[in-house]
Amino acid sequence: MTTGTSSVDHDHDLLVVTCASGKQATSLLPHLVKQWRRLRLVCHSPASEERLKKQYPDAEVIRSDLGLPKEPERILKNAAVIYHVEPPFAHRQAVMGFNMIDAARKAAKEGTFKHFVYASVLNTQLRKMIHHDQRLQVEEYLMESELNYTILQSTHFMFLFPVAPMLAQENPVYMANWNPDVPFSFLALSDLGEVGAKVLNEREKHYAAQYPLVSDGPLNYHQICSMVSKEIGKEIQLKQKSYEESVQGFLMRLFGSLDVDAESIDAVERILLYYNRHGLIGSSNVCEWLLGRKPTTWLDWMRQEIAQIKQNHQ
Repeated sequence: MTTGTSSVDHDHDLLVVTCASGKQATSLLPHLVKQWRRLRLVCHSPASEERLKKQYPDAEVIRSDLGLPKEPERILKNAAVIYHVEPPFAHRQAVMGFNMIDAARKAAKEGTFKHFVYASVLNTQLRKMIHHDQRLQVEEYLMESELNYTILQSTHFMFLFPVAPMLAQENPVYMANWNPDVPFSFLALSDLGEVGAKVLNEREKHYAAQYPLVSDGPLNYHQICSMVSKEIGKEIQLKQKSYEESVQGFLMRLFGSLDVDAESIDAVERILLYYNRHGLIGSSNVCEWLLGRKPTTWLDWMRQEIAQIKQNHQ
């Protein structure tokens, strides 16, 4: 473990955020722009690059393919900190993490790099899910890297529930991707963004920490649909997709195509099989401690989401 008395210099430290156009970064960046003068936002597509440049004109925005082995060195040039998010279910995802850690070690030896924050997943020990196993390998590699690190382990996100379609449909139907009797723990993006900013701003206090992050739960989808039904004043009919339909739907949402590499297909198939039997469950205690308040409940999130949707349609 690297030691030292370094502290955050919001005016001069360069902070890198990967997958900066994704959901996780979207909840984090509004906190960062208030204090950090030097931000490097990494995205993949020209459309994301253009949007980020408009939204954050004072930040440096670069496009990169995290799957290319030499890109991490370019991404981390002169950087002090990285908040590393990887594309979900990406091909050779563990290698992406290894390459970024290697580049951070090189930058640390050159004297610029100070803190690696890794956006992982809850319960990486659940190795039957390929993407959990890959994240576990990256966590191990990071722990042995001699870098100052923090690992944020997010559970199932609340935003994945389609509130807007339920509001729009006259007779709403929710098609569950797995057994709706199986409970899950949930995380609000707003809570994750607040925790991420706290870790980055406080730095040394969070070295060598692993934080399992849960806002609410466990709840199954019968309970969730019941809550939403009461709020929108319409009874949601709950049905379960076939396994094949769920796999195809996941692939289309993630990649926009069914023609993807075998590793990514395997990862999607296994997570759906696992969720169908076991779900994903954790405790909200750590999140509450980090936030200094009660985390966002599913009911609170849903009410905020409904209010925002109605406001957008006025």
